[in-house]
Amino acid sequence: MAQQTQVSRVALFYSSWLKKFPTISHLAKASKADVLRQWSGLGYNSRALRLHALAKQLAATSKGRLPRTVEELCDLPGVGRYTAHAVACFAFGASVPVVDVNIRRIFSRVFWKVRSSTDIKPEDTVWSIAQAYLPKKDVAEWNQALMDLGALVCTARNPRCGTCPVTTACKSSHARAFTKKTPSVKKPEPSFKGIPRRIYRGRILKALHEEPLTPRRLAERVVHQFHPDDLRWLTELLKTMERETLIAIRGNGEKKTVCIAQ
Repeated sequence: MAQQTQVSRVALFYSSWLKKFPTISHLAKASKADVLRQWSGLGYNSRALRLHALAKQLAATSKGRLPRTVEELCDLPGVGRYTAHAVACFAFGASVPVVDVNIRRIFSRVFWKVRSSTDIKPEDTVWSIAQAYLPKKDVAEWNQALMDLGALVCTARNPRCGTCPVTTACKSSHARAFTKKTPSVKKPEPSFKGIPRRIYRGRILKALHEEPLTPRRLAERVVHQFHPDDLRWLTELLKTMERETLIAIRGNGEKKTVCIAQ
């Protein structure tokens, strides 16, 4: 839930999600429609589908229990290097590094003199350093401390070098690069009628939670000031969502309906 979503927003959904699906086995037995309905409002619905697929795989192979090693965790749907290392370390006590964006920024600044506040080294390089500097004990506390240091002191902008515990060893400490304003380049988001496409995707799923709808009725519900010409754009979006297995399109012609994929 916290991937690309602020934790403060996640907190609004987390408890109700666990109440609905208290275990991996409960999630595995749920329908895709129930999963998407419970996820509604969080956005990036593909995350819910990957989590559902993960639960189904674990229910079929390991009685709903998570594996403990990084290698096994990486084999699960939607689980990458960071998530696998974080779960292995924080949940199971494995002595492995964990590199999030904060830790990557810290090591980039400590070992290299950065040219700007956004200057960070390649992931593989930082992972190697994180492994080399891993302590022999209290690894979870070490990784958590680094995360906190990056979140509270060695921040992306205006780092607090004066209060940093490693300032004397940091090659970028009090660097002038931190005072330079770097223009943020925001990628244009796919939109329709001035509204991001992701908003329409959320509206579509929310409308389909109630009942299957024809493409036209769906368009009338989700597109503000609907015009018949808008149906062509919506049809292409529906095809994309069907390929992602979020929805299903059934029938042809006037009998065509759209529903949540099962």
